[in-house]
Amino acid sequence: MFEIEIFKKKGFKNSHGEHVLSDIFELAIKDVTKVEYSPLYLIDGDINLSEAKMTAVELLSDKITESCTVRRYSDLNSKTVNLQMLSASVIEVCYKKGVTDTVVESVMKAVKDLGIDKDIKVKAARKYYLYGTISKTVLNIIATKLLANTLVQEYKIK
Repeated sequence: MFEIEIFKKKGFKNSHGEHVLSDIFELAIKDVTKVEYSPLYLIDGDINLSEAKMTAVELLSDKITESCTVRRYSDLNSKTVNLQMLSASVIEVCYKKGVTDTVVESVMKAVKDLGIDKDIKVKAARKYYLYGTISKTVLNIIATKLLANTLVQEYKIK
């Protein structure tokens, strides 16, 4: 299984993160100083690292404004983490099992269009890096009021 995370390159606005920060301020939460947003994809199946990288670069990211990381899911606890992001609280949001995600369906079709004709499963998520001194209670408020529709989505705070 591979995790593909998409980041804005330096010099390009993370407008989705800025919008979330604005919404957080509207909730009268002042503890958060910055928010960065990253789309996240988990790809499982008979796919190798080269194919996962091709999917990330050719399909899931914009070569001009974005960069991406591709990691084996088993390597996620390794020390390949961006040091700047270690100081952030992280909230990941994805659809609950059984909920149809049209993004996932599109990605699976597009992977086949790239010439990777293998049986794969894809899970899409959104990852938010929140900077500041933020309590677990405040993170839960942000997750449930702004980031996740808990009827159809689940979230994890890391």
